[in-house]
Amino acid sequence: MSHSKSSEELADNIESVSSPETLSIWGLAWPSILANILFAAAGVVSIKAVGVLGTEAVAAVGTGQRILFVIQSIIMAVSTGTAALVARAFGSGNYKEASQVLLDSLWIGSALSLLASLSMWFYGESIISFFGLDPESKKLAVIYIKYTMLFSITFSCSFIFSSALRAAGDAKTPLAIMIFQNLLNIYLLIGLVNGQFGFPKLGVLGASYAWGISFTAGTIIYLILWLSKKTIIPVPNIRGIIYERVKSIIRIATPATLESGVFQSGLLFYFWIISLYGTAPSAAYNIGINILMLSFMIGQGFSIAGATLTGQFLGANNPREAKRSGWRSAGLSIISMGFVGLLIAVFSNDISRFLVDDDEVVRLTVIFVWFLGSMQPLMAIEFAIGGALRGAGDTKSPLVITLIGLVFFRLSIALLFLLFNLPVEYIFASLMIDYLVKAILFAYRFNSGKWIKINI
Repeated sequence: MSHSKSSEELADNIESVSSPETLSIWGLAWPSILANILFAAAGVVSIKAVGVLGTEAVAAVGTGQRILFVIQSIIMAVSTGTAALVARAFGSGNYKEASQVLLDSLWIGSALSLLASLSMWFYGESIISFFGLDPESKKLAVIYIKYTMLFSITFSCSFIFSSALRAAGDAKTPLAIMIFQNLLNIYLLIGLVNGQFGFPKLGVLGASYAWGISFTAGTIIYLILWLSKKTIIPVPNIRGIIYERVKSIIRIATPATLESGVFQSGLLFYFWIISLYGTAPSAAYNIGINILMLSFMIGQGFSIAGATLTGQFLGANNPREAKRSGWRSAGLSIISMGFVGLLIAVFSNDISRFLVDDDEVVRLTVIFVWFLGSMQPLMAIEFAIGGALRGAGDTKSPLVITLIGLVFFRLSIALLFLLFNLPVEYIFASLMIDYLVKAILFAYRFNSGKWIKINI
């Protein structure tokens, strides 16, 4: 097999960084975890920044974030196909193929982002209307969504770049760029929302600009590094876009896209049920999610590590180590997320009080955080094993498992509680059975080993 390289040094450097035998779960996970924690911190800062504007602003930004997560998750699902194919290519030593996968993924992600942005500009207000916000909150939520989506293409490209580099074994470059992005985001959040550092006071609109500008800057840095041949993934042949490769990316990404769409749409419907109880429960849910995002980001780091190692070991024809790496990722994720989830729950009252000065919102936030915090070990299995399955190219199983847990358990139970007019605390509790069912199904699927035989 021939390898296209600019020099022998580049080849040796790539081999030393990305060979499956030289990679470790912690080595791949910790940069991703740190990068994701910074991303979560920016979300908390955004809630704190708009918190001084009132409960309406918190509910507006939180509602906007829930809707945006649906759109972003669909766009981000493209990176599932990217990561699986890049990991296989690097595991087999075909680095040029990895570069072409990255290029094609950027085109696909940009096209989807443009379509999503146009959709939100035309239909964003209608979607917001479903959540029963008061007029002021609704107005602010529409502003937040529309202007944030102006930057959806750069968000998509930034995420695809980081996923591809991690799949190739380089988790430190995405970390460095994420540090810069989030520091810039936090700086602009404080400045543009509340009019500090000489910036105009833009309120909720400032939160949109801060998010968009930071991801645009990150994408520009990725492009500069890539085109100047300073990344582990080589520069591709611009004319090398092949239909079969695009089809492979889409084939792997489609179930992941459907999974993300089902999951985020389900969460959106779940949030709609909560919104029926009023502004305070909506604000509490949004604050609770942002507080626990720290634990989620740790799980995401192990998901990336499991996906990278599983994909690369399969590319190197070593299924035994591929399976072992998935279970090890799950074990480390359970320990880490379980500890952090408990720690956050213990201090949930103080953290909530710091973010918002509303007794009812704080009370409900603490209850929600304890419910979801106790589920962190089960969520850890979903993160790590789900990532390993996707890294192997098995994106259909996570789709089916997500559908079963979310639709047939969480939403069904939540609707039942709603019909019986039970307090919102019961709605919060309904998520627990969802994570229990999914953890069991993910573990069963991975242990079966059927994903090893999947061809991508």
